[in-house]
Amino acid sequence: MTDLSPERRTRESARTAIQEGGLPELFDAVRWRWRPTALIALLFFVGATLYVELLPSQYDGKALVAVSPANQSVSGDTVRVGAPKYVEYVTAPATVRDVARTLGEDEGTLRDAVSSSVATDTGNITITVRLPSPSRAARAANAFADKVLAFSKSDKLLRTDLVAPALSPDTPASPPRRLLEAAALLVGLMLGIVASLLLERGRPRLRTWRDLSRATGYPVVGRIPSSRALRRGVQGAFSDLQTASSFRILRANLEPQLREGAVDVIVVTSPAPSDGKTTVTTLLGEALGRLGLRVLLVDGDLRRPGFSRVARIEPSPGLVEVLRGEIDLSEAAREAWSENLWILPTAHDPEAGDLLARRFPDVLEYARERFDVVMIDTPPLLSTDDARTLATLAKGILLVVTRGTLARAVSESVLAIEALQAPLMGVVANRFKESSVPYYY
Repeated sequence: MTDLSPERRTRESARTAIQEGGLPELFDAVRWRWRPTALIALLFFVGATLYVELLPSQYDGKALVAVSPANQSVSGDTVRVGAPKYVEYVTAPATVRDVARTLGEDEGTLRDAVSSSVATDTGNITITVRLPSPSRAARAANAFADKVLAFSKSDKLLRTDLVAPALSPDTPASPPRRLLEAAALLVGLMLGIVASLLLERGRPRLRTWRDLSRATGYPVVGRIPSSRALRRGVQGAFSDLQTASSFRILRANLEPQLREGAVDVIVVTSPAPSDGKTTVTTLLGEALGRLGLRVLLVDGDLRRPGFSRVARIEPSPGLVEVLRGEIDLSEAAREAWSENLWILPTAHDPEAGDLLARRFPDVLEYARERFDVVMIDTPPLLSTDDARTLATLAKGILLVVTRGTLARAVSESVLAIEALQAPLMGVVANRFKESSVPYYY
């Protein structure tokens, strides 16, 4: 079997990540896309509710006529057989026309509004007229009842009596607004779910670290949980047992390569901003420093520096001044909050791309002579050319991906790294939720 090229392997892995799954993954996708689902359902429900509320109310006028034998010689079977003719008489065109003329109603409207029925095995006939006005509906129902009473006078076998004349109804019979609004809500939710699933299929996002591994074709060397300790700052992050454990696991997965001396320059990047690469860089550096390695953290993002904010230090003097030859690296690097850890911050510089391309290789060689490991925090890989410039100098690259990142962006990042022929050590899954907590603590 022939081996796939790196580009082909990445594309196949991404396609597999999208296609694999089942009903749980569909529910998970809806859970992640709850905002468009809720928005579509709300808009549909509001629109349908407004439409239903604007529909004209219809009222039912109901009159009850009883059919009974004209004399004692007529049996009950005659009533059951003869009653249906009165039902048909109510809705007959001639009857409707006469009643319409008497009441001044439109004949077509009245024909659609009137209905009649007889109760099973009885002679009780219900005459129903549905009109927009309760008084009109009651008056029309009584007019049809009067026509039935007049018609029965010529019947020698049966007689009719008005048992209950129609009264003006207090509540509308139609439309069933609450039922229609409930149905609108259900339909809106279904439309929202379908739209969310289509959106997820068209723009799939990575939900679990297993999806991340399948999408990239590379191992997930670290899984960093979302932690309140990280939100408070990196200085005390190792006091949180779960955070400390996750970075020690990441360190252990990378340690064999570091111990061999094959990797002494690590570039940490990500597909997009706010993926947490700066936090991963600083805390992985602290974890390596705890092994006794001399670690230098370099803020290589000259467009949106992050080390000075995360470490709460002044950005100058820093990498920019070192690149311009204004200060020596040994003077710009500062001892950090942890043993064996130094930080080289930076400030924003409009000539970031040119400075890094011209001077950074020399600065990096100087740093490698004085530190065991140099870790470089770069801009997002897909946002600028700076990250690609720094990636070509790395002995190892870590790609930090946060939960919910587009699968396409991650695949493009991996392809970009492979195109540079840079060594991708693995992927760090940041803020991915675990189904269970795999920590002894």
